[in-house]
Amino acid sequence: MITALKSKLRGWLIRPAVSAMLVWSAPVVAQDHADTIYINGVVRTMEAADDVRQAVAVRNGRILATGSTQDLLGHAGAQTSIVDLEGRTMLPGFIDAHGHLSMLAGTIDFANLAPPPVANVRDIPSLQSTLREYIKERDLAPGILVQGFGYDDAQLAEQRHPTRQELDAVAADRPIMLLHASGHLAAGNTRALELAGLLRDAADPAGGVIRREADGTTASGVVEEAAMYRLFALLPRRTMDERMEALGRAQDIYAGYGITTAQDGAASVEDYELLKAADEQGALKIDVAALLFFRAEWPNLATMPIGRQSPTRLSIAGVKLLLDGSPQGRTAWLKEPYHQVPDDRPADYQGYRQVEDDVLRQWIDRAAANHWPLFVHVNGDAAMQQLIDMTAAARSAGSDPAQRTIAIHSQVVGDGQLAQMKALDIQPSFFAAHTFYWGDWHRDVTLGAMRAARISPMRDALDIGLVPTIHNDTPIVPPDIMRLVWAAVTRTTRSGAQLGIEEAATPYEALLMVTRNAAWQIGEEQDKGTIAVGKEADLVVLDADPLTTDPAQLDKIAVARTISDGVEVYGAGS
Repeated sequence: MITALKSKLRGWLIRPAVSAMLVWSAPVVAQDHADTIYINGVVRTMEAADDVRQAVAVRNGRILATGSTQDLLGHAGAQTSIVDLEGRTMLPGFIDAHGHLSMLAGTIDFANLAPPPVANVRDIPSLQSTLREYIKERDLAPGILVQGFGYDDAQLAEQRHPTRQELDAVAADRPIMLLHASGHLAAGNTRALELAGLLRDAADPAGGVIRREADGTTASGVVEEAAMYRLFALLPRRTMDERMEALGRAQDIYAGYGITTAQDGAASVEDYELLKAADEQGALKIDVAALLFFRAEWPNLATMPIGRQSPTRLSIAGVKLLLDGSPQGRTAWLKEPYHQVPDDRPADYQGYRQVEDDVLRQWIDRAAANHWPLFVHVNGDAAMQQLIDMTAAARSAGSDPAQRTIAIHSQVVGDGQLAQMKALDIQPSFFAAHTFYWGDWHRDVTLGAMRAARISPMRDALDIGLVPTIHNDTPIVPPDIMRLVWAAVTRTTRSGAQLGIEEAATPYEALLMVTRNAAWQIGEEQDKGTIAVGKEADLVVLDADPLTTDPAQLDKIAVARTISDGVEVYGAGS
C-alpha cells in the first residue's frame, strides 16, 4: 500500500497547487487538511543553519506546510492527527550515505563477535566462549556451519586473528566461518577450510590472499578479499520467506536510528531480487537506494533504471566498483607502506589493488555512455589515485563524465588529491566512524600518527568546496547516526584521544552530511534531505537539539520518532 501511495504522490508533487501552499499567513484557512501536524517542536529544516520552525504539516506522505504551531493548526481537520513534540527537535530523516542493508539482514542471525560497545568479545577466549554459547543456544546439529561476524583483531587482547586450531577448539566436527569486522577478511577452522578447498596448496585468487602457516602451503585460517568467496560458498541457502523476515528486522534497526533512506551498497543479483520483491509486496518500511555490484552477473544491466528517480521505495542509485580493501584489515592500497605490516609480508607492503586500470577505465566509459552514477570503493591513496587518473584519462579522451562519481570511504586521501577530485567532480563519502572505532589502531599500527590524523579529511573537503557525506558502512558498525555525527565533530578514539581534530566538521556540517548532502549524492535532492514544502515527509525526532547540545554529548542524543513517507516507523505510534 505504501508503494502504491508513493507512486501516486510523484504525480501530486508536480501539481501547480503546491506553489500555492507556500503562501500562508496567520491564521491559515487551509483548503487541504493535513493527515498529521507536528507542533511545539524545534524544527531544523536544514535549508539553512538558522531556518528553524515550530511545526510541520503532512498530507499524503509529503510536507504540506511548515511554520508556527498556531499557523499550522489551521490545516487541522476532523481526521487530522496532532502530535505534540513537547520541545523535541525534528530534522529531515537521516540518509544512510553508504551501508549494506542486505548484508545486515544476511548476518543478523550470526554470532555477534564484536568488541565493546557493540558486543563483548575482548579476547580469543571470549570469542571462543561466545561461539560455544551460540551453538548451544541455537541447538545446532553436528555438521551445521557456525557463522560469526564482527571479530576485530584491532580490539582483541592478543592483537591478532584467531587461528584455525583455536576455532577447532570450539568445534572441530563442524565448519566455522567468521567474518572480520571490516568485511574484508574472514577466518575459518580446519573443517571449513577443507570444505572450501583452501586448506592446502590452494593458489591465491586474483585480488585475494590466503594466509599460510610456516610451511608456506597450509592455510592458517585467515583469508583476505577475493579469497573469502570460497568460504562464503559454504553459507546455507535461506528461503525467500526467511530472507524477507530478516530484511524486516534489519529495516527496524535502521529506523531505530532515525534512518529513512538506507543504502544497499553492493547489491548482488539475489540481493536486488529480494529488495524488488519486498518493494512489490509493500514490505519496505523505509526507502532503499541500491548500488549494483559490478562483479555480479547482471543479465540485463543496460535496461535497468540506474540513476533514475523511482516512483516506489526502491531505487537504483548507481553502480558500485571496488578498487581496494580496508585500512583496519591492512588490505587497503596505499602509496607508502603500512606503519606495521602484517606477519609474513615484506617490509614495503602497501596493500593491493582489486582491479587493473583497463578494467576500471572500461567501467568509467560504460557509465558515461549510459549516464550511470558510479560509487567507487577507495580507502587508500593509491586506490584514490587510480580513480583520479582513470577518470582524467576518460575525460581527456572525450568521454562524458558519469552522472555522479562518489568515492566511498576516502579514508587515506593524499596531498593534492582533494583538489584533483574537485576538478573531476569526484565527491567523497567519508567513513567518519573510523576515528572512534579504529582511530587508535590506525595511529599505532596501520598508518602511523601523521597519516592517521588525516583520515576522513572532512574539513579540507568542505573548505575546498566538495559536497561530502559521512557514513557507518553498516553492518561493519551499527547504523548509529548520532554516534557518527559525534565522531565527525569530536574525532574521539576509543581511548578518549582526539585524532586530527583539525579535520573535524561542525555539528551543522555533520548533520548536512547525513541529510541534504546525502540526498544529493544519491540524486534525490528534489525529494529528500531538507524539510520543505512538497518534499517527502521523511522526518526524525530527537530528544535533544544537536546544535545546542555539548558536542561531547552528541552520541547520547536518542531518537524518539522516525517518520517515513508520513508513516511512523519507529517511536510511540509505530
